[in-house]
Amino acid sequence: MSRLNAARERLDKAVSRLEKALEGLDESGGDGSAVTGELSEMRRDYAKLSKAADQVEQRLDKAIGQLKLVLEP
Repeated sequence: MSRLNAARERLDKAVSRLEKALEGLDESGGDGSAVTGELSEMRRDYAKLSKAADQVEQRLDKAIGQLKLVLEP
């Protein structure tokens, strides 16, 4: 599950970078509407992926638990 955690961390960092870029556009007076739309879309995707990752983690934990019960002497 470390790959899952690593993927979440990379996604968190990417969202943070987008937020900082958007703040930079606002400060420079640039049009951030396109970036704002992309950021909103990424947040929706992140929420979906995060939910899916949680479900996968729970299912894997359950499967591992069942395997341990079957394999224990």
